[in-house]
Amino acid sequence: MEENFSPRVRDVITYSKEEAMRLGHDYIGTEHLLLGILREGEGTAIEIIKDLGLDLKNVRHKIEGLSAPFATNAPGTGKNLPLTRQAEKALKTTFLEAKLFQSPVIRTPHLLLCILRNDNDPISTIMAQLGASYDAVKSEYQNNHIESDAPLNPEKDDTAMSYEDGDLDNPGDASARKSSTSATSKKEKSKTPVLDNFGKDLTKEAEQNKLDPVVGR
Repeated sequence: MEENFSPRVRDVITYSKEEAMRLGHDYIGTEHLLLGILREGEGTAIEIIKDLGLDLKNVRHKIEGLSAPFATNAPGTGKNLPLTRQAEKALKTTFLEAKLFQSPVIRTPHLLLCILRNDNDPISTIMAQLGASYDAVKSEYQNNHIESDAPLNPEKDDTAMSYEDGDLDNPGDASARKSSTSATSKKEKSKTPVLDNFGKDLTKEAEQNKLDPVVGR
């Protein structure tokens, strides 16, 4: 698998499934991804949340309070849990978010931003009310925490351009255009595997340690 998830993001994905199971949920949503970030407890995303003045215990309490009424499963079951549409979209677009910040590694702040980008997600609403809206997190990241990584491919960064043009809301369009452009080169590997592998169980792969162990936060 070619996604450049950092070890910390890989851990967050694993923790998100465990958080869903702990709450007795039969799905993995953005609330579980955020709970996974909080449970991991370290890294840039946590630093940003703290620097914005949020109390981590209060954030966890708010998120768990929102999700608890929807518990449908007995905690501790070991079955594979499907991603919700919003969680799937957040994971798919981390690649684009990382490229927008010219980082070759997908880090926890990129995942956090992808979770918060959807204004219709109750998790985004709660975080905004607490002082960690998408814009606030993005500004804090850019001004105080951004890593000095080189672009993946500064001369052919068409994915980042598509992201800025609005393809985040429909990442399949960007992926389709990229596939069309590279149709004459069948041996060329996709540079957007997060977008291509729509049906993959990322949490299972994280648990099996199949996600690329790229060094970084």
